[in-house]
Amino acid sequence: MEDTIKIELLTPLTGNFTSRELERQWEEGEYEYDVYEGLPLEGTDLSQYESEIKEAIEKYNAIGNEEGKPCNLMDYFDGSAAIKEKVISAIPSVKQKEGVLYGCTTLELTTFLEQPETEELYEYVTGQYSDGWGEGFEQQEIQVGDGEIYVHFWQSGDYEIQISDPDYQQKETEMRRPKMQLVGQDGNVFSILARANKLLQANGQRQEAKEMIARVQKSENYYQALYIISEYVETELSEDFQKATKPPKKRGKEECR
Repeated sequence: MEDTIKIELLTPLTGNFTSRELERQWEEGEYEYDVYEGLPLEGTDLSQYESEIKEAIEKYNAIGNEEGKPCNLMDYFDGSAAIKEKVISAIPSVKQKEGVLYGCTTLELTTFLEQPETEELYEYVTGQYSDGWGEGFEQQEIQVGDGEIYVHFWQSGDYEIQISDPDYQQKETEMRRPKMQLVGQDGNVFSILARANKLLQANGQRQEAKEMIARVQKSENYYQALYIISEYVETELSEDFQKATKPPKKRGKEECR
């Protein structure tokens, strides 16, 4: 599908390893670990099993679906209608980053989400890890070498979801930047700042509004303040606006033929 946005949500991954040899060592008192839980594994440990885990996920995602069509978590989403319209798919898998294996759900969007929508979607995905898709997958035995592993997408405690696209926040801000006219408006910089702040707040960009105010307060003069504001809301001083309204270069007279 054309003109869609794809981002990857990375979350911590853990697992457990069991084997006949470990059970024998435990029975003979040579090794101490919870025989029922197995040997705990972190994302760094699981990275060596990336291919086996991906293969297991592909098989699990194919259950009950058309051939070649993976499990789409959005098929079970019953939350905000706006999110349903904006999020085409959410496909769970894993991805290795800097030697650590993460849970990775790839989102395909028609447009960027507002902050409340983002929070609702994140909560839904982690909920699927807890008692939906993830609960079923963690019961799948994955053969690796001389043992088996069980992989857990859901983690207890607080953790932050990472977005794998480093330019996502910048692109999101550019796509969502509200428009504000400067010409013919009150020339008081604090009045202009207040209008820009109101627009950003209404657009769900509270963090950007806070950052803009802090930068303007440190600006050295009126014009510098205007240019700072124009980085957060689209005005006549914004680069995109100037490009769009710049007159075309005049062409010289062409020789008659």
